[in-house]
Amino acid sequence: MIEYVLITAIRLLSFFSKLVEQYVINNFLEFVRTFEHVLMVLTVVAFFLIIIYMTMKQLKKLPKFYVIEVEDVYGKKTVVDGLRINFTTFTAAKSYAQFYSNLYGEQYKFRIVGRNRILNYPRKNV
Repeated sequence: MIEYVLITAIRLLSFFSKLVEQYVINNFLEFVRTFEHVLMVLTVVAFFLIIIYMTMKQLKKLPKFYVIEVEDVYGKKTVVDGLRINFTTFTAAKSYAQFYSNLYGEQYKFRIVGRNRILNYPRKNV
């Protein structure tokens, strides 16, 4: 009789352990795996959002306008009539500065300066 009770108890314990393994432990492990994937995706999304935020912050710091400053042979700032000096893009300002350097040679030096507003220099008689 004790053997029968012992065998029944072992079978019930075996049945419950299989039941717990199939329905509880496997589901818990699957949840943990899914949670790992979700956590990884959230980390990647947060990384990209931080990168986009930092890029936008840097873009706001860039100058809105570019000005070509002209220096004569003696290093004084001067204004040459007929030259375009205000630009909205760096590439255009650089292109014009190179063109003016080739046009005037060593007579003037042209330097590109970024500004957040356009400065209209007063015209001086040179």
